[in-house]
Amino acid sequence: MKSKLFLLVVLFLFSLSVNAQTKDEKPFKIGAGALIGITTGDISHFASLAYGVDVMGEYVIAPSIALTFSLGYLDFVQKSGYSGLKMGLIPILAGAKYHFSDTLYGSLQAGLSMGTAKGSSSEFTFAPGVGYKISDKFDLLLKYQTASKDGWDTSFLGVRAGISF
Repeated sequence: MKSKLFLLVVLFLFSLSVNAQTKDEKPFKIGAGALIGITTGDISHFASLAYGVDVMGEYVIAPSIALTFSLGYLDFVQKSGYSGLKMGLIPILAGAKYHFSDTLYGSLQAGLSMGTAKGSSSEFTFAPGVGYKISDKFDLLLKYQTASKDGWDTSFLGVRAGISF
């Protein structure tokens, strides 16, 4: 089921990039990023640091608005005494970017994060952020991401450094 959903999303994004046209800028961009953050909420009792990588697609629908999709992997550095506890998440998020200026933007994404540990399940994930576009190909995003289910949350405040192609 997960592979079918992933294939469907990839085909959808590919079809958007093939059909879209604009004079000034490519309407569809894809990029990769790395992030690091400090854990907050319930997870902070067991882990101190979150880190990960992602792939993000962006489709421009208006001069200052773009739709986004990202797929990534997050891991957590456990505090001493919890070294046997392995926690990882695969977030699948969709959302939007709003450019306040040529360099400053806001980002809002939501979706699901699938746990990588045996017996774990999917959690609703929400990720607002504020970004700064350093160049046409490089940006930094300060974001808060939280995944929650049944009153438990896996959250962090972090920085994503991304490059687009």
